[in-house]
Amino acid sequence: MCCGKNRAAARAEVMGGGRVATPAEYAAHGAPSSTESSVIMFESVAGGATVVRGPVSGRVYRFAGAGDRVHVDARDRPGLVAMVGVRWVR
Repeated sequence: MCCGKNRAAARAEVMGGGRVATPAEYAAHGAPSSTESSVIMFESVAGGATVVRGPVSGRVYRFAGAGDRVHVDARDRPGLVAMVGVRWVR
């Protein structure tokens, strides 16, 4: 796979069945609704690309590099706060 496809995959969210969704598809179908007020923001503080799995939701969160911010299911916050390389943005 060429580096361009790797970057595109890094920006995508892995959905059930191994299907890869675009960020727009994830926002439309995979993210908790804003009426649930259960979406929070995390930021990468690692030097390179970081991939973490939410311990409660099972969602895979991909950060392209330091400073990259990703919307996260709030139920995953306690587990992600304990991880090295990402921080909760309040």
